[in-house]
Amino acid sequence: MKKKITFLMEWLRPAGIVVAFFMSESLGTDAASKLHILGPLITIIMCGTVALEALFLGKEAAEKIGYAPNRAYQIQSGLANLAIAVTAVFVYAFSWGVFADATITTVMLTFFTFSAANHTVTIIKDRNTKTTNLMRPIMTIILLIFILPHLIRAVAKN
Repeated sequence: MKKKITFLMEWLRPAGIVVAFFMSESLGTDAASKLHILGPLITIIMCGTVALEALFLGKEAAEKIGYAPNRAYQIQSGLANLAIAVTAVFVYAFSWGVFADATITTVMLTFFTFSAANHTVTIIKDRNTKTTNLMRPIMTIILLIFILPHLIRAVAKN
């Protein structure tokens, strides 16, 4: 059952991101309001699901990526991602402004960019060719391509 949940998480992330983009385009009226929807929601989706996997599905999540499970590290990493997701909830719920939206989005993007670099190293160095491990760098690049223009437009107008 836990393996199925980790598999579903891999599809929940891109599906949630598509929904966030749709909501942003449908409900946002300008660059800042679109980022206010897009940035925190994608941060909640990405960091929240990673936190859930690390905290509750550690062995299965590690196996899916091709990593050895390390509960102490996974819990610490999961708590860090949970902190980012919870902060994104506050940023969104209390409308802390375009720079808070941009900051929490940048933190999330930076983390996933560094994580993608780590996955790339394991692909090359350790020959870790698990599908999930191979997809992480690709999906991060796609996310950056789609979200950075929104982030730049929102910040440039303020």
